Amino acid sequence: MGQSVSVAAFREALAHFASGVTVVAATGSSGPAGFTATGFTSVSIVPPLILVCVSRDASAHETIVRATHFGVSILEERQAWVARQFARRNVDRFAGVGLLRGAVGPVPLVEEALAHIECRAYARHEGGDHTIVVGEVLEASVRAGRPLLHFARRFGAFLGELPLREGERAFAAESKKSGRDE
Repeated sequence: MGQSVSVAAFREALAHFASGVTVVAATGSSGPAGFTATGFTSVSIVPPLILVCVSRDASAHETIVRATHFGVSILEERQAWVARQFARRNVDRFAGVGLLRGAVGPVPLVEEALAHIECRAYARHEGGDHTIVVGEVLEASVRAGRPLLHFARRFGAFLGELPLREGERAFAAESKKSGRDE
C-alpha cells in the first residue's frame, strides 16, 4: 500500500477545483440552521437526487442531518457576503439575510439566489469526517444571473456571456408565473 497524501496537500489540491457556492439550510427544533457548502452535486436525474457533504464538526450538522426536508440556495455572484457569513462560526448566520420559505416544508431559502432546490431527505452515509446527505428534489426554481464561484479559497465571478437558452427562458417564465421566482 502506498503512503496516504498529507492533509495539507489534499486541501490544496481541492482548493484548485472551481465550484459553485451554495447555502444549505433546514429548520430544526431550535430554529433554522445552515452553512456554506461547495460539497454539493447532482446524483441522479431519475429520480432527481442531489447530495451535500456536512462536516461532522459543523454547528449545523445535527439539524441538517436529522431534517426531513432541507433547501439548497445556489448563490449569485453578488452574494459572497452571504457565503462568508454562513461559513463563520459563533454568529447568527441568518442575520440580515433575506429568506424565503420553501414550498415543501419549513425550508429556509436565501432570497435572490440564482437557484433554489428543495429536498426531502433520501439517504445519509458516513464519509470520513463528513456525513453525506442525499436529497430527493421536490421543487426547483431558477432566475437569471451569474453564479458565485469558489477557487483557491477565494470567491469570484464567471466572466463568460450568459444569455438564457430557450429552455431556460421557458422555465424562468413558468417559475415567475407560478410565483416561485422571487
